[in-house]
Amino acid sequence: MFIREVTKKNKGYEKTFVYHLLVESYRTAKGPRQRVLLHLGRLELDRKYWKALANRIEEIVSGQTSFGEPVPEEVERLAQHYASALIDKHLRNQSETVSEASEEAKTYETVALDSLKISDCRSIGGEWVSLSMLERLEFSEGLRRLGLSDQDIRLAHLLVIGRMVYPASEWATWQWARHRSAIGELLDLQLHRLSHNHLYRVGDILYAHKEALEAFFAARERDLFSLGSQIILYDLTNSYFESGEGASQLKRYGVSKEKRHDCPLVTLALVLNGHGFPLHSQVFAGNVREPETLFAVLEGLSQRLSMGEDGSSLPVVVIDAGIATEANLTALRERGYHYVVVSRSKQPAEIEARLSEGADFEVLRHSQDQHVEARLYRQAQESWLWVRSLRRSLKERSMQSKLQSRFEADLQAVLASLNKKWGTKRYDKVLERIGRLRQKHRRVSHYYEIEVEESQGQAVGLRWRLRDAKALDDRFSGRYFLRTSRTDLSAAEIWQLYVMLTDVEDSFRSMKSELGLRPNYHQRDDRIASHVFITVLAHHVVQCIQWYLHQKECYMRWNTIRELLSTQQRVTTSLKTQDGKQVYLRTTSEPTDFQRFVCQALNIKSKPLPMKKAYM
Repeated sequence: MFIREVTKKNKGYEKTFVYHLLVESYRTAKGPRQRVLLHLGRLELDRKYWKALANRIEEIVSGQTSFGEPVPEEVERLAQHYASALIDKHLRNQSETVSEASEEAKTYETVALDSLKISDCRSIGGEWVSLSMLERLEFSEGLRRLGLSDQDIRLAHLLVIGRMVYPASEWATWQWARHRSAIGELLDLQLHRLSHNHLYRVGDILYAHKEALEAFFAARERDLFSLGSQIILYDLTNSYFESGEGASQLKRYGVSKEKRHDCPLVTLALVLNGHGFPLHSQVFAGNVREPETLFAVLEGLSQRLSMGEDGSSLPVVVIDAGIATEANLTALRERGYHYVVVSRSKQPAEIEARLSEGADFEVLRHSQDQHVEARLYRQAQESWLWVRSLRRSLKERSMQSKLQSRFEADLQAVLASLNKKWGTKRYDKVLERIGRLRQKHRRVSHYYEIEVEESQGQAVGLRWRLRDAKALDDRFSGRYFLRTSRTDLSAAEIWQLYVMLTDVEDSFRSMKSELGLRPNYHQRDDRIASHVFITVLAHHVVQCIQWYLHQKECYMRWNTIRELLSTQQRVTTSLKTQDGKQVYLRTTSEPTDFQRFVCQALNIKSKPLPMKKAYM
């Protein structure tokens, strides 16, 4: 082997291009010939080391032991890199694919056991399961209808599978695909010939077809799992950025659900069907008011929802109290939607009075750690359900105790400062300080009466007492009121509809902690939205996988499933044969019991990709 330098100059263009080739000489009946083994790109290495590099590559590939002087570190690094690429090229293009042969047809070789080496270990278990589900969803066909090329379709698969198996930024996904995963083999992608910018471009294309892709996934899931769309669940969450707002119109400071008030946010609105599968998503600015988002989202869904297969009316919308304003509920009724919501008022007095006159509470759920009971009251156009939950009551009582302790501790600190040498004593400053405490502890502070004694412009005393203990206890009693425009539902049916909102919360939790919704490092709004949309697409696939596993009584979270699948690897094994040849085998490791179980649940092979064999 030797290295050849090639210079090239395009016609009409002054710049000269220089690149290098790894070349091999060999004998034929017509004399010696040369062939190109590998394109090295532009080799940034002193010419005096070229021969040493070529010799070292040949030693690594042929499994020879080096007896000469050790090569410089840079030469060794390049030799290992190019040898790996050359072996991969042989396995990919010049290899023999070995099928599961009978005992008589199997090939036997005499090999030196101490020459055995295992290299290029890459994960394949999670990638294979994810790709199989995308194929079942006919993702390729859907993208082909949108006009994407074959390579862009494969890169779209890489984006979605990467978000499922290795949730990270697009750049980190690219590094994972090139160095740690066998996804390139599964998708037949020449990753070394592409850059991470290809992923950004394909992400932009996917987001440009967002509405069509969401409709496509929803239709495929409805066909696969016989899903209806008579119930839709709607909620919002937000995700934070470490960087500032910049020129973005989406990144805005707002109320963070993760208590990261120091960071700008973006808000994700998500609509699910009654089975927990996404129907629609939309990205809003981080400071958007929740009630204002409802109809912006439903407008995008209304045409698809009204085209139900049974021609029935629009579905029941299940939303939380933050969105359930009177204006929104009135608008829902006017547009033909039914709703199930949590009352924004903790104690609707007129309804509570009527409920207290009714029958005993009906038990909706009773177990060792949970007891839920409710009482139903029907009006002409609405049904109200007064719900009492033991678990929620214990949680809220604990929260009440903690909030009160913190508020009173801060008041005690204000009182103590009145007797300290450098403490705050001016009457107006003490009032300002108490005002800030009321705002800080606004969930409990308005139940307290606070008096500040004044003498000659100075605060000389501070007293406080709980003004309305019953109202405070009621606020943290673990009870809540549900209201619905469906007057034909029983108490249990209304409560079960509301409990479905936990599916949205689970989806948000999964996307944030398991599917790379954050970190999101983008600065441009279109890239921010495309990053979020890729996570939503990944969530579609995860929901489908978990649907099949639920049929087999497996209810693990995706994080756990992904970790257990990751131990299945694609590896290259090399051995020296008795006749001096080096044989390379590219194989998939045997599946564990759990990996075999998942593949059986999805009805797919448990060992992806056949063995490949090459002699060098």
